Amino acid sequence: MFADLNTASPTLKAELASDGEAHGVRFADVAVLAPVPRSGVRTPLMTSGPGAEQARDLLAASGAVVEAIPGDAGDAAARKLLRSVFMKGLATTVIESLEGARAAGCEDWLRGQIIAELSGDAGALIDRLESGSRQHAGRRAHEVADAGDYLAALGKPHWVADAAGQWFAELLSAKEAESPESRPTP
Repeated sequence: MFADLNTASPTLKAELASDGEAHGVRFADVAVLAPVPRSGVRTPLMTSGPGAEQARDLLAASGAVVEAIPGDAGDAAARKLLRSVFMKGLATTVIESLEGARAAGCEDWLRGQIIAELSGDAGALIDRLESGSRQHAGRRAHEVADAGDYLAALGKPHWVADAAGQWFAELLSAKEAESPESRPTP
C-alpha cells in the first residue's frame, strides 16, 4: 500500500492510484486538513481510494485523527482543495484588510471587527454571508468597488476586493436572470 499525503489535484491522485493498481499496489489518497505544526500527529487527515481503510488504520495506530471516506483516490484531495479555497481565501482577505487598516491607522479597530465576526455563531455567519450576498449582490458590488478604490488610494493591493466584486457581479447577473421580469412570457 502506498499512502500519498502530498497536496495534488484529484486527477493526479486518480492517475497515481491507477499506476499503483497496475503494479499491484493499493493506493491511499491522504489529505492533510490543517497545519501540522499546530497539532502534530493529531492533525486531521482524510483518506480515500482503494487503500483508504488500510491507511486510516495504520495512521490511527500512531494517534492520528483519520477519516476514511468512500470513493476513489482523488476524493480526499478534492475536499482538501475545496477547503483550501476557504482557508487560503480567508487568509488573503484578512491580509488585504489589515494591510489597508495599517495604512489607514486603524488596525486595532479592524482586528476587533474581524474577531467579533468570527467569534459568534459560525453556522449563522455562513448562512448570512451566502444568502445576504445573493440577496444584496448589487449593493455589495458597489461597496467592494469603493473598498478597492480606497485600498488603491492607500497604496495597497486590492485583489481580494476586486475578486469579490466579480463574484457579486456574477451573483447579480444570476439573480436578474431568475427574476420574473427577465423570463419570456408564454
